[in-house]
Amino acid sequence: MLREGASFEMMNMRREELYSNLCLDRENNVWVAAKGGLFKFDADGKNLLFERKNPFPKKISPYCQVLHYDGKIIHAYAEEQSGTTELRIFDLSGNMLHEQFIDGKVFSLAISEEGDLYMTKQPFGEDSIIYKTSIDCPLGWDEVVSEDEYIFQAMCILDSNTLLVSTCSAPINMYSKQSLRIVDVAKQSVVKSFSTKGKNDGEVHFPRCIQRYGNDAVVLDKTGRLQRFSRDGQFVGIVAQIDAYLGNGFIVEGERAVIACSGIVLNTAQEAVCDDWLEKINLDGSRWIPREVNTAT
Repeated sequence: MLREGASFEMMNMRREELYSNLCLDRENNVWVAAKGGLFKFDADGKNLLFERKNPFPKKISPYCQVLHYDGKIIHAYAEEQSGTTELRIFDLSGNMLHEQFIDGKVFSLAISEEGDLYMTKQPFGEDSIIYKTSIDCPLGWDEVVSEDEYIFQAMCILDSNTLLVSTCSAPINMYSKQSLRIVDVAKQSVVKSFSTKGKNDGEVHFPRCIQRYGNDAVVLDKTGRLQRFSRDGQFVGIVAQIDAYLGNGFIVEGERAVIACSGIVLNTAQEAVCDDWLEKINLDGSRWIPREVNTAT
């Protein structure tokens, strides 16, 4: 694929780890959650500083999560067969400070500036629930809001009392209805819904990650678009776009996004391989331009 201008910077590539999500710590090191484990890279994404590998990555569910808060790394992933989420908290050296096992498979984690930790799970039972706990004592999870008509998925904190969550009707398939919803934590209710399923501007197609961007939010979906929405649900514009289905999670770093990518790519020997990498893209309308690949032997 071609890159427009100098909008992009490849940071790291590793084989078959299946990157899901990432965060930056206060030293600007990059932590990546993957089916293959938890990895810490330096600020340039070139050198591996720490790793905690999963011995059986094929048994790990998608949507591994990692967050940074006040010098702590919060890492969560689920084992597919048991349907259990393992949540661990580490210091920046990789020493484990806390460990717990949670029924159900995590879909999304988000943490507020006050240390309130929120979680959504993959479809489990009749109701879909947003849970909340405190990072100071993350033992008991309280229900924020529960729904039986749709499933809460990717989540972002707009402020200490407001969440932006993507939702999908059940059962989840290519025909599922989709939307973005604003949740008032104090009222324990959804107070606004906007956007619909689709690939046009302002529509969403299975959002994978949502991040705050200034006073607004940016949504990455399976089309590869990073779409900006205002707090009141107005579509602002497409701030960047990559190839469909490659981006799994991202963070906002200044005026650009750092995206965790996984996909089938061609290596230098023109062989198709499964690779994982981090790539930066400016949030100024930058996009990847597809080009034809010569597959002749």
